[in-house]
Amino acid sequence: MVFFYFATFVAVLGLFIKHKPFILGCYLLIFLAIFYGSFQAKNIKAEHYDITIPKQANDLRIVLLSDIHIDKQKSQGFVAKMVEDINALNPDIVVLAGDIFDDRDINSLKREQETLKGIHAKYGVYGVLGNHEYYTGNLDESLAIFKDANITILRDEVVEAAGIYIVGREDVSRKRKNLQDILQHVNKEKPIILLDHQPVAFDEARENGVDLQLSGHTHRGQFFPNQLITKRVYAVDYGYLAMDTLQVIVSSGYGTWGPPVRIGTQSEIVDIKIAFRKNASL
Repeated sequence: MVFFYFATFVAVLGLFIKHKPFILGCYLLIFLAIFYGSFQAKNIKAEHYDITIPKQANDLRIVLLSDIHIDKQKSQGFVAKMVEDINALNPDIVVLAGDIFDDRDINSLKREQETLKGIHAKYGVYGVLGNHEYYTGNLDESLAIFKDANITILRDEVVEAAGIYIVGREDVSRKRKNLQDILQHVNKEKPIILLDHQPVAFDEARENGVDLQLSGHTHRGQFFPNQLITKRVYAVDYGYLAMDTLQVIVSSGYGTWGPPVRIGTQSEIVDIKIAFRKNASL
């Protein structure tokens, strides 16, 4: 898939440059890029953020993963390595920002059920659904497995843990509640952290008192030059953004979708240290 993607560019280039050695060199470069990209996709980087939220609570370490895309194509030990990476960061809370599971064969998730139970987080593991969980056709079964694995999936719901609110929204591709309705019984004096698979609806989050939104979905384009597109589509397709009282972190994803290749992007696990300071400013 990746080869033909890049080969299309070379074919168009060949209409203007009639130099066979140059065109052959471009095809060789594609093969080298794919070889590099397949290695890069497995190279998981820990991305660290230190942020301050101007509300009162005990400081927390939150580990964020998005776009894991568990399926039968993932290598043996992929999920076990992920759990090991999470636990190595000694998180207080683990959050999974959607597209956790992505396979019509529910056995791909069942096989990892006990492994997922091995995630250690002082105040629990929370997640939301992405668009791909809906494509699998086995949503109810996957939700039951997540529950048994001690992963709390929030679907337009709020939970309170460690003195903060964790809010999880349905994916924007589905019918979902207004955030104002979801938060109607929430004490806005306490910190509010929102999980929303796609990095959208920032104004709605800010207007409703959300302090930190955590998202994924974009993969940061996954391979060049797609990141040029995602950068234009989203207000932030990767990294950190501050919008008045709202802070946003968007992950490029732990796994890959489609071809297991990353070129110009990084697979990552996100380590967020939050200091809560009542009188601090962003």
